[in-house]
Amino acid sequence: MLTILIVDDEKIEREGIRLLLNREEGTFRILQAGNGEDALDLLKEESVDILFTDVKMPGMTGIELAGKARALDPELEMVICSGYGDFAFAKEAMRYGVSDYVLKPVDPAEFHAAFLRVMEAIRQRNEKKQEDNTTKGHLRNYFLLNYLYTGNGEFLEKSGLLSVKQGHGTIRFHRMILANSDTAFFELDEKPFMEALTEHLNRRLYYLNLNAFEAVFFVQERYSDGRNIAEQLYRFFQSSYQVECCFAVSRELTVYEALPREFSQMEQLLGERFYQLGRHVYLNGEAEAVVEITAEMESEILRNISENIRYKDLNRLHQNFELLKAKYGSSQKFSEMYVKFVFSNILKEIYDVIPDAEETALAKEIDDLYHCRTIGEVLTIVERTIEKLECYVEENERGSRKEISEVKNYVYYHYGENLNTEMLAGMVYLSPGYLSSVFKEETGVNLNRFIRDVRMAKAKELLETTSMKITQIAREVGFSNNSYFGRSFLEYFGCTPESCRHKEESA
Repeated sequence: MLTILIVDDEKIEREGIRLLLNREEGTFRILQAGNGEDALDLLKEESVDILFTDVKMPGMTGIELAGKARALDPELEMVICSGYGDFAFAKEAMRYGVSDYVLKPVDPAEFHAAFLRVMEAIRQRNEKKQEDNTTKGHLRNYFLLNYLYTGNGEFLEKSGLLSVKQGHGTIRFHRMILANSDTAFFELDEKPFMEALTEHLNRRLYYLNLNAFEAVFFVQERYSDGRNIAEQLYRFFQSSYQVECCFAVSRELTVYEALPREFSQMEQLLGERFYQLGRHVYLNGEAEAVVEITAEMESEILRNISENIRYKDLNRLHQNFELLKAKYGSSQKFSEMYVKFVFSNILKEIYDVIPDAEETALAKEIDDLYHCRTIGEVLTIVERTIEKLECYVEENERGSRKEISEVKNYVYYHYGENLNTEMLAGMVYLSPGYLSSVFKEETGVNLNRFIRDVRMAKAKELLETTSMKITQIAREVGFSNNSYFGRSFLEYFGCTPESCRHKEESA
């Protein structure tokens, strides 16, 4: 609601303006003052949007009031009401930034036109403020994003998110939560999403978009329960958007220098999500809890082991094999023949993917396994066979590098298509988890970030070298949402697509 102050030494004149304002569309809070001194006192105490003032008044004139009012509030809209003989005074008032003037006696049509001009000025100013605030927000994210990736403290200082007290930097955020979706969920419109999230969680989180598949939520409260917040986020994504997400939660942050390291470790945690038995929340620094493996979970572990062997995903093969060891190496009683059957199948699967492996060697391993008297002896045989697979993979390590090169080249030439980890992994016959792990190891960045890097570089090139419309460029580089493209470009390069193009044209 706008607040309007009417100043005139004649009450009948003030009432006339008030009646005309009541005819205008909108709801207004109307204040009145009979002289300049009282009006100035009100302006010091109240937040006023529009000032209507007479020129000639006892004591302080309307011109003097306009000058003092402008000093108090540079954005105050002011309208002078003057008679024909006072027109020269009205012109003088313009140097104080008076928005408009109305001649007395006030004509309703003239008043209406002047009021509309003032309202339009307020609307344009508010719109410009909103645009400026939005741009500042994206630039803040640009600096924060660069700090997470580089660890350069200058980026964090420029973001304005670092509070400096007595020369020491203290971070405003005390926990990070990295979210990952298998779909391009984070292309959504940020404002309604965060409004809904704030209402659902009843707490404010700072949101940083990384790419269409990933985002980071920053928690400001000290000693917050990261797991609980991540679980709330998981339920919110499920219930409100029917989207499955995984979340990695940082340790408690006490100094800003910890952010890049924690962020990198959270990325690694989510890189393990493909074979984690339905888990959706991972806590950095937390020891894995001992999980009782049910029959259903065992079936999933065995399926995962088969896939690990087929894709030569050794890290996850060891993880899943350790789960079986934890189950069958316990003091519980299991069917001896069933246990030997389970592990003999693993032997067969390993030998199947080693081209030069001899069938006689496999037959001997299985025979030895069925003659084992303890589970320890069984596990020793299987571990020895896994070592053979490791030697084979190590000898053929160049193959995985070739697959990473194929993925990179595919992204370079198909950046405008719908790209995701599942599709790219299938293209080179790797598991999504293994591709993610090896890609990060080989390139130093995760796959989603690499795709974004390629798209942004191509968008900048098209802006600088072609006359294509920005909406066309967005589609050309794989963005279906123009608004999201604009935000991403600004947060990636620190300037809008429009300013990037204009900068190149003026160079």
